[in-house]
Amino acid sequence: MARIAKEPIIARAGYQNPQHESELVVAILRMAFIILAALTPLLGGMSAASEWGMRASIFTAIIYNLILLYLHWQRVHLHGQRQFILFFDIVLISTWLYYTWNSGPGEMGSSLFPLYYLILIISALWFGISGAFTTAGLISVIYLLISYHMSGHDPFILIDVLYRQIVYVFLVALVTGYMVDMHKRERELWTRSQIVLAQYQERFRAAQEVYELLIPAEVPQIRGLDLAARWRPALQEGGGDFYDIIRLSEHRVVITIADVSGKYMRGAIKLPLFKAAFLATVQVWEDPGQVLSQVNRIVYPLLQPEMFISACVAIIDLEQHRLLYANAGQDPPVFVRSQTRDTVLLETGGLVLGIDEHAQYPTEEKLLEPGDTLCFYTDGVTEARNQNAEEFGYHNIEARVQSGVAVGLSAEAIAANLFEAVTQYSRGQARHDDITLVVMRYQPEKYTG
Repeated sequence: MARIAKEPIIARAGYQNPQHESELVVAILRMAFIILAALTPLLGGMSAASEWGMRASIFTAIIYNLILLYLHWQRVHLHGQRQFILFFDIVLISTWLYYTWNSGPGEMGSSLFPLYYLILIISALWFGISGAFTTAGLISVIYLLISYHMSGHDPFILIDVLYRQIVYVFLVALVTGYMVDMHKRERELWTRSQIVLAQYQERFRAAQEVYELLIPAEVPQIRGLDLAARWRPALQEGGGDFYDIIRLSEHRVVITIADVSGKYMRGAIKLPLFKAAFLATVQVWEDPGQVLSQVNRIVYPLLQPEMFISACVAIIDLEQHRLLYANAGQDPPVFVRSQTRDTVLLETGGLVLGIDEHAQYPTEEKLLEPGDTLCFYTDGVTEARNQNAEEFGYHNIEARVQSGVAVGLSAEAIAANLFEAVTQYSRGQARHDDITLVVMRYQPEKYTG
């Protein structure tokens, strides 16, 4: 049986982690402690035995610090190294306090006592508030023992030490430990928020790619028709609008536009369902009303109970110069006659898809003449609002399509002008809905049959 390898006590690979750089900073700080402790005997008041003990402890501290620096240089990190460092530093400082007792300016104790505070700060940085309080407890016990011994076993001195120094030890531990833990929590929350943000961005990117696959990459070139389209989702990750232009045969072309209820991603989720149902039915049924009826039966159980789809389907027969259309609750397309400039809204009165499984959609027909223009659009156009909360409305669409036809503009120019008009109208206002336009001009002179 193969043996399971135990983790080595010495780990080299992970020592390059930036968090271990703090140990180098502590080693440099410790050298400053040693220099400060070495200068303390110059204050006077120390016996020969204390001076000898102080020199021995300083020499020990120098060797100890050099060993830690060497380990850092070799990128070696011992298991439990930080706990050992804190304990040994407390012992060193306590030793220095013992030997320099009464070295302060006219008061009992040692001038090196503030070094304890630095140890508390380091402990808080490494182990948080729990480590800081543990260190504070150890310091308090050792310092009380030193004070009791150096005061000639006077029990009242302990009360004075508790009041004057130990209280501040725990206050420093509390403040530094709390601040470090709070900072760590904030960083953890920030890290988690960045992870969640990255996950959502990845989902949005994937959704955007899927959505863009549903929308034609470019408007097809079809003899006999001048076609143009504009599409802009409310958000970058996509929306609920859909349009498509498909050549069914040599002389038959279908144009559809749809809008799934529910903003943004909620609407986009159902778009593949609609497109799949539409592509399947339009290859079988030649009547737009039948196409919508069959699509409705397919999508009905999958949209209930909250969602629906508005759609309009138009089939252009280039050979017979006919326009067949049916509408399922979609904003009625604007149809402009080239000769008379008459404008008609192609309304058929059908329900939106997904409300009634057995809904019927009547088909209506119009004969086409050269130059006749048809403009499909979604409610993102009509409901675009200006600074006064006024909607762009049907009348603006009719007027701009009609004027474009009057001066003989191409479908591309009409679509561009209308899209720019909507953009300028709602400039400075938040976009709450997708904007989709499809413009078709009938040009039989370019159709060879």
